[in-house]
Amino acid sequence: MKKIILGSLLLLSASAFAEEIVVYGPSTSKWIGKKYAPIFEKVTGDTIKYVSIDGVVQRLTLEKVNPKADIVVGLTPVDIEVAKKHNVIQKYKPKNIGMIKKDIKFDKEFYATPYDYGMLAINYDKTKIKNPPKTLAELGKMKKQLLIENPNTSNTGAEILQWSLALYGKNWKKFWMTIQPAVYNVEPGWEEAFAKFTAGEAPMMLGYATSDMWFAQDNTQKEKYASFYVEDGNYQYIESAALVKKKEVKEGAKKFMEAVLGEEFQNMTAAKNYMFPVTSVNLGKEFDAVPRTDKKVQFVPNKEVVEHLSKYKKEAIQILKK
Repeated sequence: MKKIILGSLLLLSASAFAEEIVVYGPSTSKWIGKKYAPIFEKVTGDTIKYVSIDGVVQRLTLEKVNPKADIVVGLTPVDIEVAKKHNVIQKYKPKNIGMIKKDIKFDKEFYATPYDYGMLAINYDKTKIKNPPKTLAELGKMKKQLLIENPNTSNTGAEILQWSLALYGKNWKKFWMTIQPAVYNVEPGWEEAFAKFTAGEAPMMLGYATSDMWFAQDNTQKEKYASFYVEDGNYQYIESAALVKKKEVKEGAKKFMEAVLGEEFQNMTAAKNYMFPVTSVNLGKEFDAVPRTDKKVQFVPNKEVVEHLSKYKKEAIQILKK
């Protein structure tokens, strides 16, 4: 009887100190709340409440006086700089920061910690396009065949804008003017573009190289769809996590920041999110389907980009609508 009472007291004690960690992030990272949360709770005793929000930095800015989130995930390099400007994230250097692979560029002030990366690529229908274009100029000659995401409403679209900035710097508009003739339609997000692409509305879409893992799971799709890179240079995008700026930071939030570089989380970025982990964990055979390229570009934002980001997004859309 004493053992039962003691056990009950220990459980009550543990639950009393358990914390709920509110995580804001894009819809593409819902796996953190669905798949990773049970693992985190088992290890730490703390729970994760994942809130799907596209435009997380804007939401954090709106809630700045009374922040509701503890963690934000899915941050791009530009997101990090904008968040720093609005003072909505704070520094935290995980003890296991040395696990990050050397070729991954990240914020050395430790406002954010990278946890996965991938490559933008062009997904295409092999039954309709036998010889995919090798350059952006060749792509631009393929009239009305490309679905592209809106940088104002989509994480993927924002990454495409960063690709253009990484390739051409101040002359970034060249990217959009070059591909404009090929654009069939501008979609609000990746999901809408992918739905139209697989429905056959257009034979190409700007998406991700890791989509080939998805295609490879089905023989029909494997025979029909694939991805290609261009010789101009291809964007390696990185997703990061950060602590939300608050007067009192939960210990559970700090545990989360350590956990994103842990083996369980890193394995799950590959298995559930179809992304490359930033640490050297073993990848499954499914990653053999992903095309490789040495022609990579990463984007390091400057003050001018942060100041004029909204203007750049509008200008990109104006070019596509011509």
